[in-house]
Amino acid sequence: MGALKFGKLYYGWWIALTALAINAFLSGPTYGSTGLWIDSLEKEFGWGRTQLAIAFTLGQFESGIVGPFVGYFIDKIGPKRVAMMGVAIVASGFLLLTQTAPIGDNPSAIFSPLIFYIAFSLIMLGNTMGGFIPMMVITNNWFTRYRSLAMAVVTLGFSLGTFIIVPIMALLISPNVLGWRNASLLVAFIAIILPILLWKVVQDEPTAPNHVRQFKTKENIPFRKTKPLKTFDFTIYEAIKEKSFWFMGVGHGASAMLTATMMVHLILAFNNQGLSLELSALMWGIAMGIGGIGQLSGGIIGDYLPKEVCNWFFGALQALGVFIAVFVSNIFLAIIFAIVYGIGFGARAPLTTSMRGEYFGRKSFGKIMGVSTIPMTVLCVAGPWITSILYERTGNYESGFLLIGTAGLIGSFLFLICRKPVHPSLKSS
Repeated sequence: MGALKFGKLYYGWWIALTALAINAFLSGPTYGSTGLWIDSLEKEFGWGRTQLAIAFTLGQFESGIVGPFVGYFIDKIGPKRVAMMGVAIVASGFLLLTQTAPIGDNPSAIFSPLIFYIAFSLIMLGNTMGGFIPMMVITNNWFTRYRSLAMAVVTLGFSLGTFIIVPIMALLISPNVLGWRNASLLVAFIAIILPILLWKVVQDEPTAPNHVRQFKTKENIPFRKTKPLKTFDFTIYEAIKEKSFWFMGVGHGASAMLTATMMVHLILAFNNQGLSLELSALMWGIAMGIGGIGQLSGGIIGDYLPKEVCNWFFGALQALGVFIAVFVSNIFLAIIFAIVYGIGFGARAPLTTSMRGEYFGRKSFGKIMGVSTIPMTVLCVAGPWITSILYERTGNYESGFLLIGTAGLIGSFLFLICRKPVHPSLKSS
């Protein structure tokens, strides 16, 4: 099967839009709807939030372990094939989710939700293989001049998926509509079809048949003419020796920790603080919709202003949004949260990945992305889990949100001390 053709527009933009759609589907029913699945299972089986948050913790831990291997396989067999395998695993995870039931007679036992743990781990594994990492590697391969903007388009998938799909999932999961089992079955069915889109549209790099390199076409310059940025390709071994690699990894991880915690707990927190479950899901969706606008803005800003300063500013703004979430008790405050958090999260997301590509080049970008997930995973595991424990002890989310918000704020400052590394070949010369 050959790739579809879309006229004279530079083909990399069509790939970026396809990656957006894939990320939207993978993120909406999983990351974005985590709180909805937890709420449904908590009500049906009597499991606690700390128990159910273990599934997310296991999934994040698994992603951190698998991430470097995903990067390795991407560089070996290509991101497109890895992504197709990932989507198939997501489908199997949602099929298993439909079979969730307690193990044993004691619902408070840690292994009572074992089937849910396994199902969610499969879903998270599939997301790691099928979504962010391979889509970013492909985009990094196709763009030089407008890498920040292209990556903003791709990461927009998470925001659009949450903005559009999460409110729909809140409706479908309701016992009065499909219920959580049938909603899970529907997601699995769509995931089975998704690889067709991957196969028909996505190409790993511009040297694929029927395509030419970006800098040889006029159509790839949507706004203004600029000289391509000169970059040097680092190997993974060269990259991990640089301090900026780890500063960026921990700074990125601190912001990702905020997102991971909000995905698990925000809908539940707003519900506890007086908003209905449906309105809470809508507010989270609106935050991500605003995040989508922020992502496009961040992509454009990142092509003009220092990415180090931009990452610090928007990371701090995202942390401020978490602080605001503590005080949300009505729709007005929820909208303020959505605006502040959405802009901070959205603008920061493409800037970090683009900065990583600008610092370390293309050749080993898959491996570099994979290893970069290690500090991110540690923080993404810790954030939701600690917040769950503090909720169980205090009965509210105030202490948990204030703690992780502070950690996110501190992490944002690490971007200010990042410096673009000098390639070893230039050091030796």
